[in-house]
Amino acid sequence: MNEFKTRFSLKKKLLLLIIPIIVVVMLIAGYFSYMSLTNITRTMYTSRSQELSKTAAELVDPQQVKTVRDQVMAIFSATEDKVSTDDWGTPELDAYLARYQAIAETKEYEQIRDQLRIVQDSNNLNATYLVWFDLETESTIYLVDGAYEDICLPGCFDAVMYDVDHAAMKNPENGIAADVTNTEEYGWVVVAGSPVFCDGQLVAFAAAEISMNEVMAQRNQFLLVELAALLGAAAIFIALSIALINKILIRPINKLSDTSEKYWSNEASEVRHEFSQLDIHTGDELEMLSNSMKQMEHNINEQIAKILDTTNKLVTTKEHADAMDRAANIDALTKVRNKRAYDVEAERIDQGIEGGQTAFGLAMIDLNYLKVINDTYGHDKGDEAIRTLCRTICEIFVHSPVFRIGGDEFAVILENHDYENLDELKDAFDRALDKLGEQEEPWKAISAAAGYALFDPSRDTRVESVFKRADQEMYEQKRRMKAIRE
Repeated sequence: MNEFKTRFSLKKKLLLLIIPIIVVVMLIAGYFSYMSLTNITRTMYTSRSQELSKTAAELVDPQQVKTVRDQVMAIFSATEDKVSTDDWGTPELDAYLARYQAIAETKEYEQIRDQLRIVQDSNNLNATYLVWFDLETESTIYLVDGAYEDICLPGCFDAVMYDVDHAAMKNPENGIAADVTNTEEYGWVVVAGSPVFCDGQLVAFAAAEISMNEVMAQRNQFLLVELAALLGAAAIFIALSIALINKILIRPINKLSDTSEKYWSNEASEVRHEFSQLDIHTGDELEMLSNSMKQMEHNINEQIAKILDTTNKLVTTKEHADAMDRAANIDALTKVRNKRAYDVEAERIDQGIEGGQTAFGLAMIDLNYLKVINDTYGHDKGDEAIRTLCRTICEIFVHSPVFRIGGDEFAVILENHDYENLDELKDAFDRALDKLGEQEEPWKAISAAAGYALFDPSRDTRVESVFKRADQEMYEQKRRMKAIRE
């Protein structure tokens, strides 16, 4: 019998079929793992950016934002030779921004910047800032930047507006849609913006910019580890396949071939038991493959567990942002700052007193007849009366922070312009109250008692003593008003 030599063995054919299948499965698993992790990371970070921009928008004082916005836009509109950030670092840009320097030194600008930094520092952000879009010049104008380096001073502007910016100006309640970018200069960055409204009017957008470089580096490292694990699993699977092919296919075939050759080598009259002695069982091939696939699934599950752990950490970060939002210093009814914010500001002024900064005063204003309005017309009308008084105070004391420190009681910290022009403002406030008193609806025809006190170094050492004097004057006026009514 002629000896037959195979040109391409069955073992090689099976390996050429199995190896590509294994590689494709590993690539698909790696691809879906990559896409899942990337999508989860993007979703979590865009959501976090949106939440933190909303927190920043709710934390800042809308009236102060409007003041800074109006000051910046007044200079911007009046300037013909504008210099955009395309000329960053040039003497021309520095000269242009010098026109806005006085704004950066105002109390409103500094307070807004400090509030933005609270959100920025507490959440490890790249930056938080306020911007305004000028549709006429298609420009993105920076109002206040909370960054510590490469600060965009008021008046800085990018001579471009994107589709998301136009959409935000068209529907400001939706904010600036979150956008993820990857540039050579800054790497992976996600930024989103939320609107800041003052008396129902849009005055700016608060943006939160988060660097994704660290999480993306972790993602890449994780994917490299996963790739190594998949390659290791693939190598093990190929080795097992070779062993199984040898055991359940090649070896039985070789045994059959050898037995066939030996079968005819003996005398025809001899009893032959060669085939009956073969012990070949091929029914476990699918079971072995199934076990290998189960092992692969186990490896993939381990990687999914790591992804879920990353997801839980991102959820914890979002819960922290929600906690900050709840702890914001804004009064829910009037949208001015609350008693907690007043205490913080009073502590700041006390520190200033120790350093010799004593040019400030306090105005204490109390709404009259709130209980009567609540009992007669309902608490919703009482709330409207409180908001009306608050709006009037903010309109008169434009340059001073206003605080709601009680149910019907407001405090105004008088500094700078309002401190220097207190007499004029007192008269303006009285006239405003007289005009409100002409309203037909009782809850709009409000009246209020006010007391004023300026810091006196000869008898005041802390804000508290000024507060007490202003409060006492307010109650004296309230008694006089009551006596007149009686």
